[in-house]
Order: sequence, then structure tokens, then C-alpha cells
Amino acid sequence: MPLSFEPEYAKALEPLLPMLAALPPPKVHDVEGRRQQMKGFFESSTSIIPEAPGVSIDTLAVKSYDGADITIFHVYPKKEASPGETSPAFIHAHGGGMIAGSAETFIKATALTVAATQVQFFSVNYRKAPEHPHPAPTEDVYAALTWVKENATKFNIDPTRIGITGESAGGGIAAGVAIMARDREMSPPLAKQVLIYPMLDDRNLSPIDGIEELALWKSSDNVTGWTALLSEQAGKEGVSPYAAPARVASVQGLPPLYIDVGELDIFKAEVIEYITRFTRANISTEFHLYPGLPHGWEAIAPRISATKKAMENRIRALTSI
Repeated sequence: MPLSFEPEYAKALEPLLPMLAALPPPKVHDVEGRRQQMKGFFESSTSIIPEAPGVSIDTLAVKSYDGADITIFHVYPKKEASPGETSPAFIHAHGGGMIAGSAETFIKATALTVAATQVQFFSVNYRKAPEHPHPAPTEDVYAALTWVKENATKFNIDPTRIGITGESAGGGIAAGVAIMARDREMSPPLAKQVLIYPMLDDRNLSPIDGIEELALWKSSDNVTGWTALLSEQAGKEGVSPYAAPARVASVQGLPPLYIDVGELDIFKAEVIEYITRFTRANISTEFHLYPGLPHGWEAIAPRISATKKAMENRIRALTSI
């Protein structure tokens, strides 16, 4: 039986089909066309997100590996910490296919996560390809991680309970930062990685039968994103695992892993291959595959049962660090 949309999702998607059909698909490597379409989609989907109660947001700046100034949004509960009390924190990388979006675009969603978890987030406005190809995005987020660790006392953070998280391209960047932190012998090591439908493998460049026609993020989009990040090296030998974490030689020594992905996401196979390596290495791993759902489904269907269940699972993963 062929794959199909989950019924609740299909119902939520139906009113949007005429608008989506009217949007001409950008050609392969059309970064600006995709930026414009994603900008409209992101603005529309985030406009309905309510303000998060009891959350403060501060704007910070750190230096990246090449001296560039990188903006970080510190999103945290307003409650006062008791003397000597420390709390966990997550470094966050937003989605956007390596080419689009910003930490500010998704700040309302980040704030809701902080309100639900009572865990501090540091959301990084990393630089985008192709203007800033690899290693800039991963190094920007790594710079934020090291800065937060160095300033843990200032923010009442337990340095042994710092994790990394991200969605889509941001999930891939987060996974790359986890590998980078291991290889650079960060101490204390990262405590956890929470990856939401992450973009992990630059070799995923061809249409997948049974999924491509239902996917929101299609193979042409993936080719565009990976090529923007890696240029002509995308899909070839010698790509760094800091850019494409699926390339990592060994997962030994990496932090515990949470991943979820939709059944109709073109990232499904690479995600399953990645988590299989973690389970074989006896690294604590939690994985959820949501039937009948494509990449980023919750932006279109935030109130369906599957979205509510996914949010419960993600909140539990973040609070159990």
C-alpha cells in the first residue's frame, strides 16, 4: 500500500493546497527563490504562535572562529533562581535548509518551548550558506556553546547539563557541533542532543520513490541546500562530518540522542541509519517515527494529535537532560 498523509494532517493541509499549487517550485540552486518562499511560510506559520508566558529574551553577541560577531538570543524563565541553584541549558540552532531563516524568525516558538520546559535556551543566529559556507554555520554554533560554558556561572547553569538541539538544518548543525565537541575534547562533555527531523547526509540528493511527491522539502531543495553549504563537494568523498554528521567515522563518545522524524520526510532513511549506529554503540537513544507526516508538519498542523504527542515527547526529552 502506498504511503499517504495522516488523516488529521491531510484535513489541515487541504485549505492550503490552492496556495501551495500557485507557488512555482524554484529551480535547483535558486537560493533566493527559496528564501522568499520560506520567508513567507515562516512568517505565516509563526504569526499564529501566542506569546509565551513568564519568559524573558535577551540579545547577546559572541565572536565566532573567524572573529565575526554572532547574535545569540538568550531565552529563559523569569523566575528567580535560589542561591546556589543551577539549571540545565540548551544551545539551539534553527531550521532553514542551511540557506534561510533566523533565530529571530523562530523566537516565539523557542520561547514557548522554554515556557513549557523551564529550561534556558541560547538560540544562535548562525551565518547562512552560500555566502557563508562550511565551516561557518557549525563553527558559529560551536562558538556559542563554548561561550555559554565559559559563562555558565553567570547564568546559573550546571556545566554538566548543557545540551544541543535544533530542527531540520539546525538539527544537522547541532549534530555536527556534538561531533566537534567530542573531537575537541570539550569538558565537561555535552550532556544530550535533541534533534528534530535533522538534515544529516549530503549524499541524499535524488528523489525517493513514494515520498518525493508527498514531501514538503523535496530532493531539489536538498540539492540546493547542500550545494550552497559545500559547493561542488556535496555528495562526494571527503566531506567533513562537522558539515554532514552522517559522514562521521564513529559515534562512540557522542552524547545521548533524541531524534524524531515524519514518515514522509526525505530525511527519514538517513535519520534511521544514524540512530541505528547509536543503538549499536550502546549510546542511550530515543527515536520517534510519525506515520503519514512530512518535514516540518507541525507548522501546518499545530493542533493535530500527532503534533501534540510530538511536543510531549520533545518536552520530556529536553527536561530529562
